[in-house]
Amino acid sequence: MGRGTGMRMLMNSGRTYKQGEQLYHKESQEYSEQTSLCFISPIDLFRLDIEEGENVEIETATGKTVFRTVASQDVVTGEIFLPCGPYANFILPPCTHSTGAPDFKTLEVEVRPTEREPVSAWDLLEAEGGLRYDSPPEGCPTRSPEGDKTVADVLCPLCGCVCDDIELKIHDNRIVACENGCLLCSAKFLAKNRLISPIKKTGGRWEKISYEEAVNYTADALVEAERPLLFGWSGTYGEAQCIGVSIAELIGGVIDNCSSECHGPSIMAIQEVGHPGCTLGQVKNRADVIIYWGSNPIASHPRHMSRYSTYTDGFFLDNSFRNRTVIVFDVRKSDTAKIADEFIQIKSGGDYAVFSALRAIIRGKEDVIPKIVAGVKKEDLIRISKIMLCAKFGTFFTGIGLTQSRGKYKNVRNAIELVDELNRHTKYTLTPMRGHWNVYGTNQTFTYMTGYPYAVDFAHGVAYYNPGETSAIDMLSRKEVDACVIIGSDPGAHFPRACNEHLATIPTIVIDPFPIMSTAVATVHIPVAMTGVDAEGAAYRMDAIPLWMKKVMEPTQPNDAELLRRIYDAIKEKKSVTETIGKNACTIDSTSFITREMMHAAPGTGESRYNTVVPGRTLHHTHRNETGAFL
Repeated sequence: MGRGTGMRMLMNSGRTYKQGEQLYHKESQEYSEQTSLCFISPIDLFRLDIEEGENVEIETATGKTVFRTVASQDVVTGEIFLPCGPYANFILPPCTHSTGAPDFKTLEVEVRPTEREPVSAWDLLEAEGGLRYDSPPEGCPTRSPEGDKTVADVLCPLCGCVCDDIELKIHDNRIVACENGCLLCSAKFLAKNRLISPIKKTGGRWEKISYEEAVNYTADALVEAERPLLFGWSGTYGEAQCIGVSIAELIGGVIDNCSSECHGPSIMAIQEVGHPGCTLGQVKNRADVIIYWGSNPIASHPRHMSRYSTYTDGFFLDNSFRNRTVIVFDVRKSDTAKIADEFIQIKSGGDYAVFSALRAIIRGKEDVIPKIVAGVKKEDLIRISKIMLCAKFGTFFTGIGLTQSRGKYKNVRNAIELVDELNRHTKYTLTPMRGHWNVYGTNQTFTYMTGYPYAVDFAHGVAYYNPGETSAIDMLSRKEVDACVIIGSDPGAHFPRACNEHLATIPTIVIDPFPIMSTAVATVHIPVAMTGVDAEGAAYRMDAIPLWMKKVMEPTQPNDAELLRRIYDAIKEKKSVTETIGKNACTIDSTSFITREMMHAAPGTGESRYNTVVPGRTLHHTHRNETGAFL
């Protein structure tokens, strides 16, 4: 095969540790370098007739771009692995198969050598219609009235582990040291590139505007829109999420969170067959068999294994480190797989078949299993089944390797049904490895207020939920959305190209402390206080445990809830909306978003009832008071 000849290969994308370190430095050259890598087998490098470090062009029906190759023995021949980010998503088709999550994995691509060099991440966003924002940091938006200090037992606002033992040292109104946290945690707490003032795209350049101008622009855009979308929410706290739901209901818009592109399929599976979950404390103290399936916590949740599974001491386990068995199922030999007791390498897209084979073996039907299932030998499946059955307490941690590949929510459903089979013999649980620090909180908050965990549409005056129709990626790729607010997420870095191209053509408002990839496709970016630093609120860990994210300094900017409340009030004024609760008309105050249902519950029903009066119509609402339980 001569140089320049292309190869058809399968692409998988996912988190890497170095990519994760740059999540809050996305304007940096390092972020572009780490997300434009292509991990490929040395055998495939030989077939392409190139050396490690040379470039390849990767193409799909959606587009093509350039990556720098890295030889990796962990990737099987015929496949490549790309760090998640703007490069992988630039060539990603937006089809979600009616689940909300596109094919980030098991995607067929064409790979060919090229002399071209990778462009920067900003260049990609500008190719999608955006405008880069790479101005240097302007100053410090935080202040410490107590002066220099050390704060212990701080919660980390990064991943779903929400580690609660972080120690921060503050000097000259800045965090200068972070103890106990992983490198991803430290990178976020020590980031110094926050925006100071709102900015607006005007005539091909960015200009500063006031918060009042930014609020009015956002309110006008949402009021004038026929199909507004409020997306993100996983990087903000519960009180702000509640106000977001109220805004969506007020404007008849759609509100969606990051679940739709990651663990939304997990929620769909749980809605079908239930959730056999438990707390991370139960896993830590009881589990003697731990199974990571389609998950690489060393890259995505760096302290998960040391705090809750592999390396931590357990109350009911003697010498727990040596007496635990860790099993990893994955399509490549990830960093987590390298330290596991057992690694089972599955052919890409073969998870459903392996789950089915394990279920058959546990039911005593091993005679129907072929010699090889999705690249796994029958004898290996039988051996692993025996390990599972011998557990006193086992747990599955499932990742987006299941939800973003072929099968999607059916993969997770089969995993839950495998847990059900195992529970006929011993004790097993399953926990999805939730990514953002409060993505679980969005599911709890949305379910509590609307009855649905994500992709909630208020266009008809009542909550409506149908992933694939009301999920963000599907709506953007169909060009339905005519105004969008992005908060606590970065679709510019993680949505398919078609979505970003549409965002660049409509009023798009980003609410975030940092300049992010979505800034490029925004018309306005509004900086806010950062939760866990100079803002505080409620969060839910990946196991549904509610925690309070305390602040360690005082802000000079509004927090998410304050800003959203101002936007809500501006919209209400522009729409001339009044709300009545029961018989008494009232104005919603700063606490009503969170407490109104509880304060006006119908006696003995566990429900709250109120009316929203809009010119020309009256909407009648009934909300359950108990917390949602989808995830």
